[in-house]
Amino acid sequence: MTTATSLWRRLDPFQPLLAAMLVALGLMTVYSAHADWGRQIVWLVLGAGAYVAASAFDYRRLRPVALGLYAGMILMLLAVHLVGHTALGARRWLSVAGVPLEPSELSKLLLVVVLAAYLSRADRLSWRAFGGALLLAAPPAVLIVSQPDLGTTIVFGGVVFGLLFLAGASAWQLFSLVFAGGVALPLLPYLLHGYQRRRLEIFLDPNQDPLGAGYNLLQARIAVGAGGLFGQGWLHGLQGQLGFVPERATDFVFAIFAEEFGLLGSLVLLAVFGTLLIRLLRTAAVAPDRFGELVAGGVFVMILVQLVENVGMNIGLLPIAGIPLPLISYGGSATITTLAALGLVQSVALRRRAVAHGPARAGRISTQDQAIATLGTIDRRAQA
Repeated sequence: MTTATSLWRRLDPFQPLLAAMLVALGLMTVYSAHADWGRQIVWLVLGAGAYVAASAFDYRRLRPVALGLYAGMILMLLAVHLVGHTALGARRWLSVAGVPLEPSELSKLLLVVVLAAYLSRADRLSWRAFGGALLLAAPPAVLIVSQPDLGTTIVFGGVVFGLLFLAGASAWQLFSLVFAGGVALPLLPYLLHGYQRRRLEIFLDPNQDPLGAGYNLLQARIAVGAGGLFGQGWLHGLQGQLGFVPERATDFVFAIFAEEFGLLGSLVLLAVFGTLLIRLLRTAAVAPDRFGELVAGGVFVMILVQLVENVGMNIGLLPIAGIPLPLISYGGSATITTLAALGLVQSVALRRRAVAHGPARAGRISTQDQAIATLGTIDRRAQA
């Protein structure tokens, strides 16, 4: 048996299957939302190519070039401020051969790789390494929040917190982040643009401005509620078909899905997402090295934060932050980046340890390591 054949026998078949299910549901919803589904198919094909390429690529080769990837991320974000074009009140896009690209989407994955490379250098996370990780994340976060792009900034924060947790940050280190966030919270209105501040103001009571800042949230709630238990049927959701729900193919795509497929359909969608997230954690549990563990864990956090925020803002539990629903929302940069990230996790799975019962590394095992290893053991027993 050749090395290549042996390698591909370790493929996680469930991960691409679950991703394909989400892609199919997303394409159906994009079509129902009257977006350019033909262009979405093109992006999905490109994303599938990125998935295959990332899976075949040895993820360990990214660690030595992490500094170059970081520099490239900063240059892309600077280019947005210098030569990017504006749409919907934000400067977030670069035009490459006439095709709009959103560097902040790719930056999510690049941040995962860069922080994973940095945090994988030591088994224990000292305060110095803890501060270094925050310093690495700060420049791209500042560039993104100034576009303005509050949604991607939230994802950045989630990725940083999640990777620090997985890297073994102490309770005091994590508490210091939460405390710093609480102290900075009163300053948030002064850092946001006018429409972003208004979104926060009407979050608790959108009826105070039902035809203005509260319109998006109210219409999304109506659409979700109109779905009932079984939904109104594909292509038959009145709120979506008549165009009452704004940004119905991107930020509020979950409202369109919930209206047409109902509560049961929404639970199925969330179950598929949940199963995919478990597969990502399983890959982290059997990763051959600390870098692979953090890459898989970082992609898990990246997708989880987007899922929670998008669904939360569609049903009124979280403020509107403009975050797409992975593999469901219309958009090229987000779709390709998500599929490339899943491919990178597949690359980790292809090179996983044959046996993962013992500790991944010699020496002290952190609580986070034990949790991931336990999840992997449970998954193996379930399959036995």
